Amino acid sequence: MRECGQEDGARRAEQFAEWIRFDLDEPVVAQQLYLAAARLRGIRRPGPLADQALEKLLSLARAERGNVQFADPASGALRIIAQHGFDKEFLDHFAVVDDDRSACGRAARRGAQLVISDVITDPAFEPHRKIAAASGFRAVQSTPLVDKAGRVVGVMSTHYPRPHAPSARDMLIIKRYAGLVGQALASSVAALMPEGSSLA
Repeated sequence: MRECGQEDGARRAEQFAEWIRFDLDEPVVAQQLYLAAARLRGIRRPGPLADQALEKLLSLARAERGNVQFADPASGALRIIAQHGFDKEFLDHFAVVDDDRSACGRAARRGAQLVISDVITDPAFEPHRKIAAASGFRAVQSTPLVDKAGRVVGVMSTHYPRPHAPSARDMLIIKRYAGLVGQALASSVAALMPEGSSLA
């Protein structure tokens, strides 16, 4: 138990150091992300918060379609709480994600960003290829949303009509923004929960 706590502490310290390096390397972008996150903190409900976060994400990722999913604290299953550009067929297919074949499912399980540059050539994505074709996307990136304790509270994904892999810089910017969004989302959810309950 003590070792687990030390690992969590080391992981948080490593993450903090990574964000300090990001802020020093990308001061203009960092300021924009902090301003966007400050606006999110003023939104009390998870749905509207996710809608606004997604709008900024699509701009950062230069994508036309995407979604935000919340991770159910009990089961870990992902549920879409905001989306842009998708029809009912897509939303029904990914209404609840609890597998590790989709990009979002893998990102949540691993607690790390994931890019599928072409869903047709990615073997694990095979169960979802039909809906990808129907929805008109060939590539996807998914980034976990984490709270201050490092727990995955959701996933942000963007989808692309052709094979595509965002640059390393774009992925780092998305990751930094997702970290800020995760903290805001966790706070908004916690504010709605009965007293004495938690996200854990």
